[in-house]
Amino acid sequence: MKQHRVWIWWALAAMLAWMPSASAQGPAGVRKQVEASMRVTGAIHIAADGSVEHVQLDTPDRLPKGISGFVESNMASWRFEPVLVDGVPRRALTKVSALLVGKTIGGGQMSVSIRGADFSDDTVVPATQQITGRQLRPPAFPMSAAEEGVQGTVYLLVKVERDGTVGDVSTEQVNLRFVASAPQMDRHRDRFARVAMAAARNWTFAPPTEGEQAAQPYWIVRVPVDFTFTGPLPYGKWQVYIPGPRTRPGWAPDEDAPGFSPDALAEGSIHMAGGNRRPKLLTPLDEA
Repeated sequence: MKQHRVWIWWALAAMLAWMPSASAQGPAGVRKQVEASMRVTGAIHIAADGSVEHVQLDTPDRLPKGISGFVESNMASWRFEPVLVDGVPRRALTKVSALLVGKTIGGGQMSVSIRGADFSDDTVVPATQQITGRQLRPPAFPMSAAEEGVQGTVYLLVKVERDGTVGDVSTEQVNLRFVASAPQMDRHRDRFARVAMAAARNWTFAPPTEGEQAAQPYWIVRVPVDFTFTGPLPYGKWQVYIPGPRTRPGWAPDEDAPGFSPDALAEGSIHMAGGNRRPKLLTPLDEA
């Protein structure tokens, strides 16, 4: 997968300058984990043979210089499993949400690559065939994290029962917009995960009532929960963070398509895990 170099060192420099003093337990290792990410959305026209005919990004003028060309060039080289309609390969149109990740390479530059992509498109699925939220009370911001200025995003996996209640919940990943020693980072990830899961256990959903999903014994959805002081990041802006390790509970099937990454999902929304509605990307992505 092609990479791109951009001059965005200032974002990392600002965060590292703000980094509080850390213990000797790996502050240098934590520094090396710092990444800058950006979510880019748009639409991809897929040919009957699975190649890409056209890429249309959302508001490309709001993206940093050079990014739209880089993303369009990469996506144009992707290949999908042919989309079948009644067993016949057909042209298709899909939405895409791609996660761009930048890492410092020295000399005031970062290399940028596409780490993950999601092709969910609820606009083409009737509401009766989707899982929607009935009552999703957000978790309270942990006081200890707020006092230290820690922000982050928790990516939850939620098992929804037939009656719409939550049968189980697990944290798939926690990304922090904060730098400290490794033990401190682990404690903050644990705090965010615990309060997010506690809130999720009391959530209720409206299960699908029609379509192939309606007969399932339960459903698994992904819900990103953002802990922030300033609200959603404007589109086209880099966000600096420390990615957390990814885990998966035993009740969640290993069904992710190649190139999927939880942090490619938009916060504040519900995403059905698995399913065969979305196009399957065959081209491997960087670090996927």
